[in-house]
Amino acid sequence: MSATRILWGALVIILLAVIFINWEQIEPEVEDTAIIMTSREILSSANEFKNYWVVNGQPKTMVKDGIDVNFSSLGWPIVLKEDDGIDCLQWLHLLLPNKDKIYADSIEIKKPELVKKEQYRCDYSMANGKVVSVMLVKDALKVSVGFIDKK
Repeated sequence: MSATRILWGALVIILLAVIFINWEQIEPEVEDTAIIMTSREILSSANEFKNYWVVNGQPKTMVKDGIDVNFSSLGWPIVLKEDDGIDCLQWLHLLLPNKDKIYADSIEIKKPELVKKEQYRCDYSMANGKVVSVMLVKDALKVSVGFIDKK
């Protein structure tokens, strides 16, 4: 019985050593997958708000978790400041309420862009060079992922 435990223990140690040695090769792929999943979660959350908008008679606004949510003419959720500019931080909290679950320790919000009236864009940069862009352009919500090479 003790020989079996020693054998299993050695096997676990070897497996952990292999993972540890190969982690540098695995980590970028894991991070890329995590950021893509994050972008999909943002889009899924936005779709849930749009479904709420349709089912509840197309309200102009709602309050969710203390955030005043406005809806675009086609039901996409947006969070505006008093000057009608987009509030990127609150938009992120709204669309990604569990952002602490993603791998990035910190998310930097680039200055929001107002492309044209009722067209908004927020870029969320991760410390490792990954960027998630959330855009509402011509009443279409788009979420894209960018990978910036840091060499």
